[in-house]
Amino acid sequence: QNAHAYINAGFNWSLNPSTHTIEGSPNPSVVFGGLQAHAVHATKTEAFMVGKSLTDSTTLQGALKVLQEELVATTVPPESSESYRLNLAYGLFYKFYLASIPDHISDRVKSAAG
Repeated sequence: QNAHAYINAGFNWSLNPSTHTIEGSPNPSVVFGGLQAHAVHATKTEAFMVGKSLTDSTTLQGALKVLQEELVATTVPPESSESYRLNLAYGLFYKFYLASIPDHISDRVKSAAG
């Protein structure tokens, strides 16, 4: 029996190891598949992330806000609802964000990074 993911994602950013800040070269990449007929490149979220420290809680809050404003899901029968797929996309971003700073997250959310 075969199955496929509702949403897939690709993330890449260069992180300064001492400041945990996203560097602008190379540019960060945040891309999602499964929201629309073609992959969605979240360029506004990428731009927001440059120069931000991942250990600052306002960075995650701000990035999710930009991502929520930027991503749009379309109806792609027979896939799940737009809102469900958007929430999956936000969850994948959150997971990658936490996985980027494993030594700086609380025990309460460590399992989300794994």
